[in-house]
Amino acid sequence: MKEYGVAEPVADSAVKDLPALSKIPAFPPIVLRVFDLLATDEVEIRELVELITSDPAFSAQILRLANSPLFGFHSRIESLQHALVILGLRRVRSLAMTVATANYMHAALKIQELYRCWRHTLACALLTEELARICGLPEDIAYTAGLLHDLGRLGLLVAHPSEYAKLLQQAEHNEAELLDLEKNLFGADHCEVGRVLAEQWNLPEEIRIVAGRHHDPPGGPAEDLVGLTYLGCQLASSLGLWVTQPLRPLSLEEIQAMLPEKARDRLSTDAAHLRDAVERRIRSHEHVGLASTPAVAETSSEPEPDQEAEPSQGSPSAPPPARSFLRDLSVVVLTGLIFSAVFMLTYYLVSRQ
Repeated sequence: MKEYGVAEPVADSAVKDLPALSKIPAFPPIVLRVFDLLATDEVEIRELVELITSDPAFSAQILRLANSPLFGFHSRIESLQHALVILGLRRVRSLAMTVATANYMHAALKIQELYRCWRHTLACALLTEELARICGLPEDIAYTAGLLHDLGRLGLLVAHPSEYAKLLQQAEHNEAELLDLEKNLFGADHCEVGRVLAEQWNLPEEIRIVAGRHHDPPGGPAEDLVGLTYLGCQLASSLGLWVTQPLRPLSLEEIQAMLPEKARDRLSTDAAHLRDAVERRIRSHEHVGLASTPAVAETSSEPEPDQEAEPSQGSPSAPPPARSFLRDLSVVVLTGLIFSAVFMLTYYLVSRQ
């Protein structure tokens, strides 16, 4: 599988001293430590499990997301160790970062305009991951890049929710103007802020570059992480999952033309199908309690007809006793039938010799 190349970032040390940045809270230390551990393939599973389970609420949220319709497993993932075996280290990192990002934005999401930023962020992560898949590039890194591409925006809206909501209202229908409005109010736009935050939080170099350069169109086919994240962001906007409505979003055909030639035919140009797929995955996050809209937060959300209801928060990972018993019984019966069939087939073949 190919690896990503990245361009050199543009330094801007003056941004670090802006008053607006002093109010931006950092990600919880446990989240940054998890990211550090998962940044290497030599991570000790035991150390990772001990770290995540040291925060029961964080661990429970990861398990709820792992058991959501997002993955469609028929049997439940019972523990973090089980999740690591079934999903793998890289997917667990994606789940951990998704939970952490939703928690980071939680209070700000009570404002409808800011909830729109979360939907765009999650859509960009999902679509950048899909673009990486069809280009034969690492999908987990692409997902994380899409999730954290607007790190500066997330920091600003968490620290200054009312002010940022007003900026979004002023910048409606003009994405370029939003960058100018951010700079006028905070002294820097969210790209500059994102690059600085990623550096201060010691995030990987490729994430720092994406946070600062994701508005830069690729000069040729999008074959690096910045280019794919740019296209994921544009694709989200073209499907209506924007932060501010663009005057003329890129068409799917235009986005397709920016991909490497071998990957162009692999991107669906059925906008309705793509939008529906992304919306379903966003709803999966809402059903497990991550970043519900203000309207959803005020009313109970029912599971979709083809989904099982989630267990109560008091026991996020344990299935109801009756269902667990029936499931175990069915496994025993099925195993017995398989052994019986193998025995009969063997007996038949031997008797014919």
